[in-house]
Amino acid sequence: MNKFLLSLILVFLSGNFLAQSQQESLEILLEKLNKLEEEIANLSNNLDQNTYELQRIEDANQLRYMDLDKRIHQLETLILLSNEDDNQDQIVSGDIDENPLSDLIANDESEEEFLLWSNSLKLIENSRYSEAAENLRLLILSFPRGEYSIEAYFYLGDIYFQQQMYQDSIETFNSLLINFPENNRTPETIFKLGLNFLRLEDEIAAISNFNNVIQNYPESSAAILSEEELVKLNN
Repeated sequence: MNKFLLSLILVFLSGNFLAQSQQESLEILLEKLNKLEEEIANLSNNLDQNTYELQRIEDANQLRYMDLDKRIHQLETLILLSNEDDNQDQIVSGDIDENPLSDLIANDESEEEFLLWSNSLKLIENSRYSEAAENLRLLILSFPRGEYSIEAYFYLGDIYFQQQMYQDSIETFNSLLINFPENNRTPETIFKLGLNFLRLEDEIAAISNFNNVIQNYPESSAAILSEEELVKLNN
């Protein structure tokens, strides 16, 4: 009889131990599931944010390429018109050269500046940014007050930004504002300065530049972009 009772007690204790173990296992499983749900939610939020950022980068690149295409088309048109004018002049004078621009390119500084700028745009279009930067630096040094100097500064600063050379980008954009105050690129330049400071985690300087654009150039597209950046910083 004692053995029977002992067996019942052992069975009862074993059942309780098994039930307790199962309960603990369920609690651990639920805890893991909750953590997994939190991780999935965080990943989903990160994915949404990354998708938004990629879309913005894609939109900005699309605008940049459209601008480049337009400028290259304008440059090619100028070359064609220049060729036609030179050919016409030589036909009138009775002296036609096989390459009417060869002497002009060698001797005319404005033509040399034009070629440096045109080549820089083509290099940028082909994503050859390091070579483009060299061309732009040469253009700025050779023609510091030239016809394409403003654009050269701006594109050079943008290349530095894309290559994560933020201090160099800031110096280039500041040089543009100092040498050519209130130029047609001023709103975009100040906005780009804000982005550079943002990448350097200097939010005070970034916010200052964004507010500068909004207050002084409210009708510009750079003002809209600055407002978007401020909203992101406040969230």
